[in-house]
Amino acid sequence: MKKIKLALTLSTLFIFGCASTVQLMDKKSGENLFETNKPVYTLVNLHPDEQRAKLYSVNYQQSGLIPLCSEVVMVEIQPKRLTFKVNSNERQYTLDKHSSSPDFGKYLAQYFGTSCDKNAIAKMSEIDQEGIKKGVVKSGMTKKGVILAIGYPPEHRTPSLDSDEWIYWRNRFATTLIKFTDGVVTQR
Repeated sequence: MKKIKLALTLSTLFIFGCASTVQLMDKKSGENLFETNKPVYTLVNLHPDEQRAKLYSVNYQQSGLIPLCSEVVMVEIQPKRLTFKVNSNERQYTLDKHSSSPDFGKYLAQYFGTSCDKNAIAKMSEIDQEGIKKGVVKSGMTKKGVILAIGYPPEHRTPSLDSDEWIYWRNRFATTLIKFTDGVVTQR
């Protein structure tokens, strides 16, 4: 009986010891966003489901808006969930990993970091700035403007940002196609 208990204890330690941990690292500085002393910001607009205070790694285009460059506090990270708080309204959100998102840490590094360059945004075209401010895609926006306004398209539907067609999920059942010609939105 003691051998069985020991085997079960060792098995449990092995399983939990090997459980994958997600590292949330800043793309520019390489700092862990849970350990840094610097402020952490959203690097693009986020579109949460406000009723549930929830976002998904397939980037559903929900009706809520957490603006680009919002200061946030990282609360907790698990292999399939990030919990963070927006400083301006003290609201806490969860961001869940979808099975189609291959690398959760890499995904999160596109959305959170220790610096948000507002000056670069101010140098963008008027149409890009307007779309970013409202969190929507407008005809004439650049690819960079679209990313800042609504985030990155899910990798499983748009494997390359070099493509002239990006597909976003509006919700679990409906998608939106954004077409680019010469790097600017011509269909949305």
